[in-house]
Amino acid sequence: MKKSAYGKPFLVSNSNEITLLNKVDLADEASIQELIFNNPECLPVSDIDESFNPLVPVCMELNTQVGPMDILMTSPNGELVIIETKLWRNPEARRKVVAQILDYAKELSSWSYEDLQRELNKRLSTKGNILYDVVKRAKPDLVLSEADFVDSVSRSLERGRFLLLIAGDGIREGAAGIAEFLSSAGFMNFTFAMIEFNVYQAEGIGRLIIPKTLAKTTEISRMTIDVPKGFVLSKSDEIETSLSEKSVLSPDQEREKHFYTKFWQELLAELMFDDPGQALPNPANAQNLYVYPGTTKRAWISAYFAKSQKRVGVYFRVARNQEGLELLEALSLEKDAIRSEFADEATWNWSDVGDISVRFPCDDVFADENREALKDFFKNWLNTFVNVFRPRMKRLGM
Repeated sequence: MKKSAYGKPFLVSNSNEITLLNKVDLADEASIQELIFNNPECLPVSDIDESFNPLVPVCMELNTQVGPMDILMTSPNGELVIIETKLWRNPEARRKVVAQILDYAKELSSWSYEDLQRELNKRLSTKGNILYDVVKRAKPDLVLSEADFVDSVSRSLERGRFLLLIAGDGIREGAAGIAEFLSSAGFMNFTFAMIEFNVYQAEGIGRLIIPKTLAKTTEISRMTIDVPKGFVLSKSDEIETSLSEKSVLSPDQEREKHFYTKFWQELLAELMFDDPGQALPNPANAQNLYVYPGTTKRAWISAYFAKSQKRVGVYFRVARNQEGLELLEALSLEKDAIRSEFADEATWNWSDVGDISVRFPCDDVFADENREALKDFFKNWLNTFVNVFRPRMKRLGM
């Protein structure tokens, strides 16, 4: 039975001693994943599409709506690479992996740069423009400015201009047929290739790893699909009351108003969301600060003081009207996923207003010694609530 198209490799030393290399199997997909992520130069990118060279590793296990993406890389020019690693001993993997990587590409093509930045910051526990920072660290002589790099990545996302790589051990069956199938079924401007990693070992010497391109497509043309580019902000008849609206304030109310005004100003100066598209809230001079994660003011996130109850908190809520109830109904389809993102730290009253809240007990909310702890609480939870609800509301167009 034919096992390989190649003879058995061997090493020849300077003294003409021969060492035979034995083929070995990689232990698991994680070993391939780490090998590629830590050694991106092992991928024969020049043989596939030179425009993606050189590769810069960005993230492993990036969360998406269709599952965690094994590896995301980019070029210094802002062209994105999605890599799936598979052990091909499993016949089911052979059937599913192509559909899986296409799902990742389709999902990524629906993202904005802000979406990508948010998810990378969540995964890597970082802040700011992490994608550009990673590339700049890896390539200090990067020619593109930050603005040009962001524009380039944004265009890649919008056009679905990706390099899709499936890498595994012993990819054989149907490789050419898969490439032909993809060439005839385009919906994005992606380039696709399958890369086989053959691993050989010699006792006392180590391993020899040989990457090889087995199949590749040319760039596939995408069908034109009209996608809304933005949303019109709806006007709200909701009235937010504050202490300043009262005609006469008592001395205690004046002191409270001064406290809230200064506190919220300090918080806003320090507040940074993972999602760069999330606008900072307007300054407030009363107990509540409002953040709107969507295009409607029928749903909001509020940070608040409750001095009489000796606590502060953050909550998400929808309005008791038709638009609010429609949003609540749509979000209810993801209620279990939303609950899991809060773990057991939130209180739920989902039935009529979608109320989800977290609380922080504090005997004296006005005391200077509690100020930093309160700010840390608000910064953490406002960011968490935005991460949970903003991407969902964007998908719903609300």
